[in-house]
Amino acid sequence: MGETRRLIKNTGIIAVGGMATKLVSFLLLPLYTSVLSTGDYGTVDYINTIALFCVPAVSLLMDEALFRFLIDCRTDGDRSKAVTASCAVLLAGCACFAVLAILVWLLFMPENLGWVVGLVVAGALLQMASAVLRGFGDTVGYSVMNFTASALTIVLNVLFIAVLRWGVVGMLSATVIAQGGVALVFMVMRKLWRYIDPSAFSISYARDLLRYSFPLIPNKVSWTINNLLDRLIIMNTLGASAAGVYAVSYKFPGVMDQVYGFFYQSWKESSARVLNSDEDESTFYNSVYRALRRFMMSVVLLMSALMPLVYGILIKGSFGEGLLYVPILLLATYFSNISGFYGGIFTAHKETGIMGTTTAVSAALCAVLCVVLIPHFGLYGASVATLLAMIVVNEYRRIKVAKFTKLVEDRVEQVLTLVSIVGVFVFYYLSAYGAGILSSIACLAIALAFSVYMNADILRKFISACK
Repeated sequence: MGETRRLIKNTGIIAVGGMATKLVSFLLLPLYTSVLSTGDYGTVDYINTIALFCVPAVSLLMDEALFRFLIDCRTDGDRSKAVTASCAVLLAGCACFAVLAILVWLLFMPENLGWVVGLVVAGALLQMASAVLRGFGDTVGYSVMNFTASALTIVLNVLFIAVLRWGVVGMLSATVIAQGGVALVFMVMRKLWRYIDPSAFSISYARDLLRYSFPLIPNKVSWTINNLLDRLIIMNTLGASAAGVYAVSYKFPGVMDQVYGFFYQSWKESSARVLNSDEDESTFYNSVYRALRRFMMSVVLLMSALMPLVYGILIKGSFGEGLLYVPILLLATYFSNISGFYGGIFTAHKETGIMGTTTAVSAALCAVLCVVLIPHFGLYGASVATLLAMIVVNEYRRIKVAKFTKLVEDRVEQVLTLVSIVGVFVFYYLSAYGAGILSSIACLAIALAFSVYMNADILRKFISACK
């Protein structure tokens, strides 16, 4: 199977498994924003972000290493060696985390420590189960498992929040039960324990896994820091209500990021497999790169143009201010996604050190900008700090990726993209501050014209296939 075809097929399977639940979850925003206060929503987002920060350090990203190494495994003995070593390292990480959590509890007795621990363990279990299924080539099983976890989270959220009125406790409980429970059930159903053999454990193999995964930890942590820092400063300078508004405005870029995530899961596999195939690596990378950047920028501009209509329908109560920050965060998400594309090339070549250093630079910049901008410009400052940090890491990785492949940049496309971004943003904010319907129409017209022009080849192929 050609890698382009494999990439499209796997992306489609993963998208089918994730799209429905993501859409339903997004459509439940009116429920969440009508039942929960801005403070409650900000608290939930805050705890979830702290847990996301802890997961890479606890798991040592054994899921990332296991998935990449399983791609190269050819026999059940090789797979058993990889699974056993990665599970041993994960167990050691969880044991250290448990000891640290107990010490923190005895010294400080933080109010939400138990939820952080639960979310970290559940998240690590789901990631490991996902890595095994993907590494074995079971994309359908991976998709079904994550669909089930997402669907159960939604069902439990509705039950706990709308029916039982548990508020913050309900949302956190739903995530822990769904992720941890589904991961354990799938591990048992697929008999994954067959690949855990203590006699197959190899210290040198575990060291190889750590050599691959360890540089990725700063990458994951730094990404989370980019999301955590602005929330920490917002919580402590502007309050929980402002954090809630910011969290809701981030939901829309989050949808874009999740859609990209369907592609990225497949991209990590295809970018590695192409190295051992008959296809030309550079040609494959460039064809994907060109299509991806055009499509993702079209998503940014179209979502921005449609945001005043969509936001007003989905968001209720006192969260309306968040509309002002969505376009900036959408653009930040675009640069984050494209830098993720570069990251797929780094991991394919097992050069993970670049991932950590590039993201660390971004996180440091984000920290400085958040401290400087948020106290003076409020949530605008947080949004701009995130955007600038994402631009820096994107450019840094774009320069570094030249070591492995030459990616072609289209200067005409870059100019048209810049002009379109400026046009959409100018008319968007004119409309947001009361300029009238003509500004909204102009904003949508620019976004549509850009999207049709830049994706004309894809549209022609689609129309031809439908005839």
